[in-house]
Amino acid sequence: MPKILNQKTMLEIKNRLVAILILSISVVSCLQSPKQKSSSALAKEQDTSIANSSLQEKKQKKGTPDLGPNFNPVVSKIAYYSYVDPKRSAAKIFVSNLDGSDAYEVSTQDSIGFHTEPKWSPNGKKIAYTNFLEEGARMMAVNIDGNGLTELATVTEDGFHMFSSWDLAGKGYYFFHWPKEGFTPDAYHAIDEKVERLTNNGRTNRPQMTKGGKLYVNRIDDLENYVATKQLFDPETKSTRSIPNLEGEFITGEHTIKAIENDSTTTFILEDLQGNDLRELGSIPYKGTMFTSIDLNLEYVVYNTSFDDGAEIHLLEVATGKIKKITKN
Repeated sequence: MPKILNQKTMLEIKNRLVAILILSISVVSCLQSPKQKSSSALAKEQDTSIANSSLQEKKQKKGTPDLGPNFNPVVSKIAYYSYVDPKRSAAKIFVSNLDGSDAYEVSTQDSIGFHTEPKWSPNGKKIAYTNFLEEGARMMAVNIDGNGLTELATVTEDGFHMFSSWDLAGKGYYFFHWPKEGFTPDAYHAIDEKVERLTNNGRTNRPQMTKGGKLYVNRIDDLENYVATKQLFDPETKSTRSIPNLEGEFITGEHTIKAIENDSTTTFILEDLQGNDLRELGSIPYKGTMFTSIDLNLEYVVYNTSFDDGAEIHLLEVATGKIKKITKN
């Protein structure tokens, strides 16, 4: 039975997330150092009454971060995760329109844990996400209306499983897993009851499938400073080819976004998956973005501001250069 999170455990979970997310999204400057811990503790019991209620509308609270935006590939909606208490011990998955309207929670039935990084299925009808618990992390999937909550594959009962990408058919998915003893991740693919381990080096994370059916992974070269190299993975031979010039973190279709910081602005560059710069998409009067990605039609760039600035989700319209706030904290 999953245990309810306390604050000390939640801080440790955030620190594990630092190692995973820091590449290209500047999380290292926004989350706490792995050596930091809190001495205070939250109450062990959370109110789980919402598990039996209808979908909950998001109530914005100043200082409550919204993170990890992910575009629906079919309709004009976005999913993200949001801290749902002021002490930041729990997070839930929300969906909204691209202007931030009609926001509602979809992970209501999953009443405990810290829900992160939602990923839409190819048909835009399901959302998969990772739920960090007091012991380990599990992967979940839910329908867009909040029903049909399903637990996905498990490698070890108390290990950490982090969802990364659906396969092209939307029936299987890619993830990475590491044991509770330490952060030694490897990539996996799962479909139905079958789970296949793809790597065995203990330093591979974030497998991502492209629109053309190619699989990319991150090879961790330096864990302490989280230096990683994007690699093209061959499922048949289990071999990899490094793409050292590919800088963007999150793949959409056949592209990714590179963020270049200037004196007081950030410029977004569209990259192909060989690491070639294709074109400049626009600039924003802000530095320190996180979770930068683009929609499938290359019309919008979405990004997070830093925790110091409320961890809001902003949207840049490529054609006009206009910036919209999806969330305001």
